[in-house]
Amino acid sequence: MARKASWSQFSGKHVELRKDGQLVRTGFVKDVLDSDEALWLEAERFQQRILIDKSMGFTIRPIADPPMNLRLPAAV
Repeated sequence: MARKASWSQFSGKHVELRKDGQLVRTGFVKDVLDSDEALWLEAERFQQRILIDKSMGFTIRPIADPPMNLRLPAAV
């Protein structure tokens, strides 16, 4: 049996929520339960806050944050 990845590493991160390889939702992880078996995705736009449990078959993937050193165009 494959070991499930630790979700605690995603606390405070922007992530993709997937099921059966399909994107279900994106959002920020508000909190991960101490048991590491569930996490809360923050409410975002029209989507409510949601509790995600590993036993539901979801996988979480981090979304890369844009680099902080991007140069903005010079003001004219």
